[in-house]
Amino acid sequence: MSRKKFLDIALLILFFVGLSSNFMSARVHEAAGIIFVVGVVAHNFMNASFYKNFLRGKFNRRRALNHATIIFFAASVLALAVSGAALAEYFSAPEMNWRSIHLGAAIASTVALFAHILIHASRYVRGKKFYVASMTAFVLAVGAVFGLPYLDRWFHKVEVNRAEILRGEQLELGGKILIVYFSRVGNTNFPAEVDAVSGASLMVEDKKIIGNAQMIAELVQSVAGGEIFPLQTEKIYPADYGQTVQVAKQEFEGGELPALKNFPAVDAYDKIILIYPLWWHTLPKPVENFLRSCDLRGKKIFPIVTHGGGGFGESLDALKNFTRAEISAPLEIYSSDILSARKIIFDWLKVSAR
Repeated sequence: MSRKKFLDIALLILFFVGLSSNFMSARVHEAAGIIFVVGVVAHNFMNASFYKNFLRGKFNRRRALNHATIIFFAASVLALAVSGAALAEYFSAPEMNWRSIHLGAAIASTVALFAHILIHASRYVRGKKFYVASMTAFVLAVGAVFGLPYLDRWFHKVEVNRAEILRGEQLELGGKILIVYFSRVGNTNFPAEVDAVSGASLMVEDKKIIGNAQMIAELVQSVAGGEIFPLQTEKIYPADYGQTVQVAKQEFEGGELPALKNFPAVDAYDKIILIYPLWWHTLPKPVENFLRSCDLRGKKIFPIVTHGGGGFGESLDALKNFTRAEISAPLEIYSSDILSARKIIFDWLKVSAR
């Protein structure tokens, strides 16, 4: 086997090892990424003649597509390397959502890699075999587009370093601020070894479970101050996320408003920052109970929605139906982006509180 073929096979293996980051330690993933980038550089040196003739000669459809795929793949790998280095803190990175950039670059490079392999396979595979190879590559590429975010959402353990993520510039909004949030944590009896993944609305710090909405509340408080009030229900929701989804469905279908243990003294506050997860594309019923039960006239509500892909859903329309308070432009935060959302929250409050 030639050195070029050996390197190509090794790079392919390393690439898929890197895609399995949710099932390995951060150190192993980081090492695989570094070796892969070094290997890509070596691969390009071995194929220097290709770049010497990059723009020479005639361009047919296959050659133009191959060139475009290589450029796209190179840009994706560069984004992977830079975002990976930022996440590993190899340089002082600006405040950006590097994790989402890293995931997006992984998806883009996977699609580009399958396209690149397929283009080269067309030289050697003809007829039905080529169509089978094309369909296989298409299915794998689609699997990468939808599968990687799924793995990231349900298999990546979310670990928190509060001292790090709560640090930053503060903002003076004026008036008294109340931060009200609803989270599964505080309303569910979780087992000690529960999976703290963003898809289950959970994260962990030193074995202590934190809810997604709770973490956003702390981020808001670190930006604008204020007092935090968690909405707690009399009923206990199931620890299993799927079962909680079904309980929430029953609440919506039956029009049930789960009883709350207590209510905040909203009269003492001017601004209310309301944080809630999107349940069944709208407001959770405990949040609706809070809105219906408290007189919020003359207050201004700043809604923050945490979700797994549904955005605001129909929750803003529900907000307007259940309260007479003034409602600011809302903020939606994807569950996997919470730990890097402080600057987004800062910028949003700075504009919304004018």
